[in-house]
Amino acid sequence: MILKRALSAAFVFTLATGVLLAQDSGPTVAHTTHHGPIKKAQETPSQPKTIFTNLGLGSVLYNDTTGYYVLGPNNSVGLSEQWIAVPFIAPANAHIGLLQVAVGYISGTSRINVGLYSDAGGIVGTLLASGHSTNIPVFGSCCQLVNVSIPSTPVAGGAQYWIAATPDDTDGPDFTGVFQASNTAVIGYNEAEAGWAALNTNTPAAAAKGTIP
Repeated sequence: MILKRALSAAFVFTLATGVLLAQDSGPTVAHTTHHGPIKKAQETPSQPKTIFTNLGLGSVLYNDTTGYYVLGPNNSVGLSEQWIAVPFIAPANAHIGLLQVAVGYISGTSRINVGLYSDAGGIVGTLLASGHSTNIPVFGSCCQLVNVSIPSTPVAGGAQYWIAATPDDTDGPDFTGVFQASNTAVIGYNEAEAGWAALNTNTPAAAAKGTIP
């Protein structure tokens, strides 16, 4: 319960009028029993430079078995609309032109918005730039990414920003999907002194790419 509350504060924002059904402790988590193949994250010289990434742990891109629901208002699981965002700190002054998110499709119109947002005191702030995609892999089928180009947007080194996956309420209000988890977001825990174990924290898997002056 403590973990879910902490994750809620750090990684999710919802519509001002939306309340998660039967959820007092954070965003709704989705799971699948499928285990997809392991694939490597690859970059070529022609690709933009990585400004931020939490994709991969060794050769693994993300965890395709769990994540947070991304839901339009007419979603198929009967829950309130839900938007999900993950924060990052720009390591240097840069311009971001490509956002990558590990969003998987469940049902509805295959269309989502992906945006770069400013930070407002530790929560998601103002939308800086966004785009949309209709090319969304099926949830639980690792390891394709949703790639969205945005207008080249400056970010300041040392400042925090957010990458958000949101439904398109106009052209895809029935979207039902999952922002799948990063394999790098792992904590160790020891409950009732029963011994240490590892837990994936469901931090959304994403990346931002562009140019560094």
